[in-house]
Amino acid sequence: MKPRVLAVAAMAALLLLVPAAAHAKGASAATISGGGPGGLPDGPITLKGNGEPGSGTDLGMLAEGAGVFVLMFNDGGEALPAAPTDRLGPRYTITWTMADDLGKGREIRQHVYPYAAGGPVTFMPAGQPVFDTQTTGGWYQGFDGLRAQLIDLGLPNRQPLTAAPKAPSPATPQPTPATQTSPPPAWPRLAVIAAGVLLIATCAVWALRRQAREATATH
Repeated sequence: MKPRVLAVAAMAALLLLVPAAAHAKGASAATISGGGPGGLPDGPITLKGNGEPGSGTDLGMLAEGAGVFVLMFNDGGEALPAAPTDRLGPRYTITWTMADDLGKGREIRQHVYPYAAGGPVTFMPAGQPVFDTQTTGGWYQGFDGLRAQLIDLGLPNRQPLTAAPKAPSPATPQPTPATQTSPPPAWPRLAVIAAGVLLIATCAVWALRRQAREATATH
């Protein structure tokens, strides 16, 4: 019996050494607030229940869509160091209550931008105490299903922002077309030719008359 007793004792000692994070459960509650001046029309929205990933509850789906565990523990390396867009739109705040097997809970703040261009974006400040550690924090790019769920929960029914238009690329300078000069008018040339012909004709007439006078004088 002694070996069995020793094994049970060793197992109990190992369980005592396991961090509290290993016994962590999902969120037990979430409160959505904010959204700019005036806040939500009907006040903050509160969800309670089982918020563990994969539970299929509204609370669990909200946690998955917002990337809560990704940003708390950098689970899967999907956290982003900067916002994926500068067109975020109004900001809401989700205050999560994270509970563990010991019945203790901590509140974790997360910002969500449901109408951001390209899909909802969330941000969690780093350094917030959670279980036996602190939140890693960062930005998270969600899917449009998160926007739809938040609208179903009571947020305004708005379309996501459009992406900022791309700046036009610099136009390639085009060569300046050569200036086409109009041909000089033809009338000055024709006038010169006509004057020359007239001069020649006048000289010929004058010569013929002179010859006629000389011929008359000799007779």
